[in-house]
Amino acid sequence: MKKIIGLLCLLTFTQMLFAQDFKKVQGILLLKKFDAAKIEYDKVVTKNATLATTSDGVYLKAYIYDGLAKDSLLSKKFPTAFDIMNSSIEEYMKMDTSFKAAKEYGQDPFFSIYFKAFKDGVAGFSGKEWKKSADHFDIAVRYSDLIFSRGWANSKQKFDTTSLMYAGYAHQNAGNKEICAAYYKRLIDAKINSSELIDAYRYLLVYYIDTKDKSGFDTYYKITQGAYPAENWFEYKTDYIDKHYSMEEKIASYNEMITDNSITEFACQMFGDMFMAGKSMDSVSVELSNSYLLKAQDAYKKAFSMNMKNFAAAFNAGISYYNQFSVLDDKVAENIRTLQSLNTNRPAPSKDPKKKLVEDTKFKASVDSVKKLNVALDQPILAKVDAAIEWIEKAYNQLKDQEKFTKPEKNVISRSVDFLATLYGFKRDKSRGKDQKAFDDYDAKYNYYDTLHDKYQ
Repeated sequence: MKKIIGLLCLLTFTQMLFAQDFKKVQGILLLKKFDAAKIEYDKVVTKNATLATTSDGVYLKAYIYDGLAKDSLLSKKFPTAFDIMNSSIEEYMKMDTSFKAAKEYGQDPFFSIYFKAFKDGVAGFSGKEWKKSADHFDIAVRYSDLIFSRGWANSKQKFDTTSLMYAGYAHQNAGNKEICAAYYKRLIDAKINSSELIDAYRYLLVYYIDTKDKSGFDTYYKITQGAYPAENWFEYKTDYIDKHYSMEEKIASYNEMITDNSITEFACQMFGDMFMAGKSMDSVSVELSNSYLLKAQDAYKKAFSMNMKNFAAAFNAGISYYNQFSVLDDKVAENIRTLQSLNTNRPAPSKDPKKKLVEDTKFKASVDSVKKLNVALDQPILAKVDAAIEWIEKAYNQLKDQEKFTKPEKNVISRSVDFLATLYGFKRDKSRGKDQKAFDDYDAKYNYYDTLHDKYQ
């Protein structure tokens, strides 16, 4: 028992000596003599190597090497000082989750790692080395999060906004969509909505559109609306609807917005485009295609009613009628070809008068039935032509007095005069030999728009 007591006393005495040695190292550090502190530290751990593996020993080493790395002269003498400090801190954090030593000695090494990572991240960003920049900013965020969460920073912020922002930018440019979105989410969830971050809000909406995450999209769509109410965020909602909704769901959404009076001019035009695209899908029946076309017309007209300067909505409404006219006109042409085929392929008449009478009667019935089809199309065609003229002229009249045009404006007015020339030419030809005044009026309109072709090319 006496031997055991003696041994315990010896151990206690040895620990006291080591504690005293540590105090000596601390005292040297207070004088900012990091090279002398290193020498003293090495002496201590030489006496007892296990001391270097304790959390205090590891942290003290990190603190010393942090000082060596910061000193312009000493850093040349110890070129790996920062790396040693960095690895020591990583080791320390695994050993001491309470950060007791960091509280005792100070947190300088953590700040040093953060500052260097941030600086290197900026350098990589400036050089467009996106992966390198992203890696450094990841470290900056990690250490700044630790610094802020432990209350070591003289700030009321919960995290370093700038590090998060640039980490997001770097990962975005590097093509790391998921990581980028995670950084942007943190900023947005914290309700940081400065003008510098509006693109982060946009990116996150696009991210949820691309990943087909309706819950995420709906959540952040609402947030973006509140953060930047003056911006047109509905474009993103219509994009989600366009990419991920069935045509039936699109129509239901459109009808719902009409019912609750929440639809906007922009929304009407976007829905019009969706419905026009739907009508052209290969898998769509003729009946459904026509119903989508009617929905498109309705949407475009509503857009124009909200803003009568919306030349695009008027033009698109006119084009939808023009397309209907073209379909019907193609049917007329097809019927004419059928008549020609009947005449071309008519068999030689029978020499028997009775058989010939039967043949003639049958042939006339076939011809008359085709002719009736074209007669029945006359009024519907003219109705589509008149509607097309009405709406395309609305678009033309909005633009005709301008001297300069944007690319979309130029496209609309150049196509408008060509379509109008075709439509008035059709009406002129229909009145030929029937109504001279109408013929002359339509011919004058045809010539007016036809002469404008070169002007808007």
